[in-house]
Amino acid sequence: MTVQMPDPIPLEMPPGDADAIAQLARDIGSAARCLASVDVRISGSAADVPGWLGDDASSAAAQVIAVDTLVRAAYDAVTPAAERLAAHAERLLETRSRVRALRHEQDEDFADAWRRWGSLPDLQLELLIAAPGAHAIVDELEARESSRRRRHATLLEEIEDDAAATARLVVASSAAVGGRGRPGEATVVVAYLAAQLPGWGDRELGRRARGLAAALTAGTPETKARAVSDAAAFAGSSAFGDALLAALGVEGVRHVLTDLGRGDTYAPDSAAARTLAAAFGTADVGEATDAPVQSVLDAEYVHAEDEFGIAGAVATGLAMVLSAGRFTPSGGIGTPTLARWSRQFLRWENDNHEPIGRRSPNWAPEVGDPTGLTLSILAERADPGVSATLLDDPEIWKAALRRSYDDGGTALGGVVAQAGLEPGERGDRVLRMGLATAGAGLAGDDPMAWTVNRQTLAGVAPGFGDAVSAHVGVAVHALKVGVDGQLHGDQADVLTGLGYVTLDPGAAAAIEHALSGWAQVRPEVLAGTGPQVPLPAASVLGAYVAVQEFAQRTNHALDALEDQAEAQAKQALEQYTFGLLAEVPGPVGVGLGLVEGLSSIPRHTDGTWIDRVDRGLVFGRGDAAALARAPAPQGDRDTRDVVRQARAAFDRTAAVLTARPAPVSPRADMLAPCADVGMDFSGEHKEHGHGGQPPRMHVAR
Repeated sequence: MTVQMPDPIPLEMPPGDADAIAQLARDIGSAARCLASVDVRISGSAADVPGWLGDDASSAAAQVIAVDTLVRAAYDAVTPAAERLAAHAERLLETRSRVRALRHEQDEDFADAWRRWGSLPDLQLELLIAAPGAHAIVDELEARESSRRRRHATLLEEIEDDAAATARLVVASSAAVGGRGRPGEATVVVAYLAAQLPGWGDRELGRRARGLAAALTAGTPETKARAVSDAAAFAGSSAFGDALLAALGVEGVRHVLTDLGRGDTYAPDSAAARTLAAAFGTADVGEATDAPVQSVLDAEYVHAEDEFGIAGAVATGLAMVLSAGRFTPSGGIGTPTLARWSRQFLRWENDNHEPIGRRSPNWAPEVGDPTGLTLSILAERADPGVSATLLDDPEIWKAALRRSYDDGGTALGGVVAQAGLEPGERGDRVLRMGLATAGAGLAGDDPMAWTVNRQTLAGVAPGFGDAVSAHVGVAVHALKVGVDGQLHGDQADVLTGLGYVTLDPGAAAAIEHALSGWAQVRPEVLAGTGPQVPLPAASVLGAYVAVQEFAQRTNHALDALEDQAEAQAKQALEQYTFGLLAEVPGPVGVGLGLVEGLSSIPRHTDGTWIDRVDRGLVFGRGDAAALARAPAPQGDRDTRDVVRQARAAFDRTAAVLTARPAPVSPRADMLAPCADVGMDFSGEHKEHGHGGQPPRMHVAR
């Protein structure tokens, strides 16, 4: 066993630049002295503002107090920070000096060990046999090294603890000016000071907002991204938001929205969307709003005549702003502005007959459907006045009920229910307009011509039910058909729409409850029959039951019409694809045509379909009588008279609201494929669908 001299242990210096820390302490100390000088100058009576009178004097005094408070807080924060930094710099210098002493001590110990090592007699033998003399030198040196390691670790640990305590104090001191002790917080501090010193801050924020507007409309993608990132700290300020919107103007906002919607300038979670959302959210709305800002809020960013690419980009940008606004302190875009954007989307869709916006895997699903997003937020806001204002337009109703929604129309139903809470004539008008649109939109036997989406109407039905409950007079006025059997104006469409709404059990129950309540209180006077002639409650309730029966049978007919249209489309596609196999010359074409024709029967591409069973509820004259008897006041009239009126009203209503007959699938003809290829088993040649002129294809509009 041999003995070896150990290597010196490393004795690193503690991290940090003592000179730089000391200079920082001196700089902060100088700032503290400046703050003390300012405090002395303004520490007089805050109310003593020479040359200022009245409200101006009060405002100036408030500013003096704010500045004095800020200066005192800053002084109280930076003074101990400067002292602590200076003390840490001295301790760092002392620690470095002690580490140098350990290094000197180490050098001395190793030099002494090597001298003693060299003075051993017959050193080579001593090392080979690990003689006690050589072993003692190494053991002593290792013991001293172990001691130095502990002392060095203690020095580093103590200076590290002192640095951490100093850092905590410095971080805490930055809170006096809104800082959080993080790198790059200059804008955060400016935002805080602007809030504390509005006299200076509003001007400073306005200057920065104008700079951001210039960058967003004329800069490169890199400068735009950097500019919005730097301005993130100011986004929650109303002064900054107003100045930004005013500087951008309508065209500037539209430019930013287009950049957002195209997706080639900003990332999906861009700070630009959040900044613009915060600006819209904090913009003052009311008489005090500056004209440039109000013009931005009121602007029409999507025009009905815009082509799809332009309208889609702007609408998607608006959707990004809406989505980002949900997470801003202001809560996002104001409800009136939100309704204006929703109206623009729906008008564009009504004129162009397609959804606005575009979907992307990089964006949240809600961003791909701007219209659906606006309606979902409006439903959450629950503002009856704004909802009624949005829906007080037949074109809006047409667009809203024509399209499909990711939620099946639930949000639109919420908006309809809120609009139903709007009292008075406007609430009545909006509801009547919606019911008439729903009733007229499913007229005719061609599903391609329908202007109402049945799935959407089913999703909106609960909202309609709530609205009818709140404005039962609209339903009562339409149901007076049970009294005279006459239809006027859009009354038929209103009744049809009311019937479609009752296909939802919850909506039907709500409407029935509202009508029964109306009948119990006192029937309204029937307009046009004299002020003293009451509208018989039994007739209204009987007519309502007839409307339900009409809707149930019509719903089955609508299902059958859709099945028929689908079967005809499949048959047309078959004729223009596989049906052409029969055109191959010779026996091969005959065989292929026969196989195609026979196989089309089980595949239902021959113009047939599977008839559905009508599983809808059935309502009759007995149901009308039962409903009318329930709310009839005891002793007010003979029960038989109530029953008679209800049954008569049911009959009158059923006579004017006749359900469409449901088409029935033609029977499959097994001989038709044979006739198509010229095989006449009956002795007579007949032209069939497969061999003759192919049926007309229904083209989606």
